[in-house]
Amino acid sequence: MKTRGTRNGIVVSLDAEDTPAALENALASQRDLLSGKVFIEIGGRVPWANVESVLSAVKEAEGDVIEVRPPSAVVQAKGETVIVARTVRSGARVESSGSIIVIGDVNAGSELIAEDDIIVLGALRGVAHAGAAGNESAIVWAQQLLSKQLRIGNALAQAGEGGKAAAGPEVAQLHDGQIMLRPWER
Repeated sequence: MKTRGTRNGIVVSLDAEDTPAALENALASQRDLLSGKVFIEIGGRVPWANVESVLSAVKEAEGDVIEVRPPSAVVQAKGETVIVARTVRSGARVESSGSIIVIGDVNAGSELIAEDDIIVLGALRGVAHAGAAGNESAIVWAQQLLSKQLRIGNALAQAGEGGKAAAGPEVAQLHDGQIMLRPWER
């Protein structure tokens, strides 16, 4: 038996060579890991008794078996990061199925839309939407965060009138469903 962590939980991989005794020892030593979301991968001709052992161990740990699948099933990989090595001009729209990194400024009237994080090595004045596919752990980081509108996941924040720019880099992230801005500390 092998285990590995993913963004979605833990994957328990069973092989036909797993003996009941070895499986029982492995499950006992990893009981804490089984308390969350568990995905079971079955490789080859695994005895059903081994699958039942994992199911009962997850139940005892108060976890949830989300899926039982063959090892060829692949969890969708994160999208690729888009790197823009110039200023993003007004009217431009940059989209990514991963993160976006801009080496330059993002002018007002432009849009950045990423399923993961947005990082701007310059001034961010345009609209930024991190976590566009619902990723609520996404962040927006900029050396100067001057955007009139930020979105993270389904949350929206708009700047008020007369807001002062921070003295250094800032990061925006979700906290209790609201977008919070804080100075970035190294």
